[in-house]
Amino acid sequence: MKVNYTGRHVELTEPLKTHVKERLDKMASYLDDIIDVHVILGVEKHRHMAEITLKTRASAFVASATTDDMYQSINQAVDKLEAQAHKLQGKRNTHPHESAKAATAEE
Repeated sequence: MKVNYTGRHVELTEPLKTHVKERLDKMASYLDDIIDVHVILGVEKHRHMAEITLKTRASAFVASATTDDMYQSINQAVDKLEAQAHKLQGKRNTHPHESAKAATAEE
């Protein structure tokens, strides 16, 4: 997994990068085909913004969060990415077309 970092009006320190990397490594367990990740961290006045774009072979996920703390923003953005990934996995596992075919065949 390749991670690109962009800092807007903020210095990207090693603790920030390692925090993002640790959180994203947990996602790699159920999204095994992660190709590219782009992390944009920015500060405007007292707002700390984190935007994360995660690309896989099948789809792309984008999440952003704004709080008063950069680590909270990163955590919220990663939580949103995890929710999107779990929702996609749930859609793949339910197969709504097959259940509709079985219902019409029984009638």
